Amino acid sequence: MSPPFRRGDMVWSYFPFAETPDMPARTRHAAIIIGAFSATDASNTLRRPVPAYGAAVAVYTSSKGRKFDDNLPIGVIQVSLDRVRQNRNNAAFFIDTRVRAYLPIHTDYFPDLNAPNHGLITSIDPGLFRRIMEEFARVNERAREQIVAVGPLRPR
Repeated sequence: MSPPFRRGDMVWSYFPFAETPDMPARTRHAAIIIGAFSATDASNTLRRPVPAYGAAVAVYTSSKGRKFDDNLPIGVIQVSLDRVRQNRNNAAFFIDTRVRAYLPIHTDYFPDLNAPNHGLITSIDPGLFRRIMEEFARVNERAREQIVAVGPLRPR
C-alpha cells in the first residue's frame, strides 16, 4: 500500500516532544512531510514491521516567532505571510529542520489518517520544499549536534 502522504505535504500530526520522544503529543501540530515510505520499504530499511501505511519523516513547524531572535539559526526558515497565502495558509510560521520526527503512518501520530484528505493542510510549493531540503542538508553538514530526532522509528 502506498503512503497517503507525499513529500511537501503539511499535515496534522501528534508530533512527539523531545522530552517524550516515543510518545505522540496530546495536541495536534502541523508537520511537513519530507519523506514517505511504503510499509515494505520502511520494513526493509528498519528490519522490523511497520504499519500498513508505512513510515514518514517530518520536520517541525512553529507559529511562535519569539523562540528566535533576528538571526535565525542554521536549519530554521521563516515563512512570511505573503508566502503562506500562496500555500493556502493564513498565518506566518517557522520551519525547524533541526527537529525531525520518524513516525509510523498510524492514527497514533496522524489523527486524521482515516479522513478523506488524511489530515492534509496543504501541499507547500516546490520552491519552499527545495529550501527545506537545503536547510535539512545544511544542518546535517554543519550542525549535527543541534539535531533533535523524535519518534519511535528515529535513528538510534
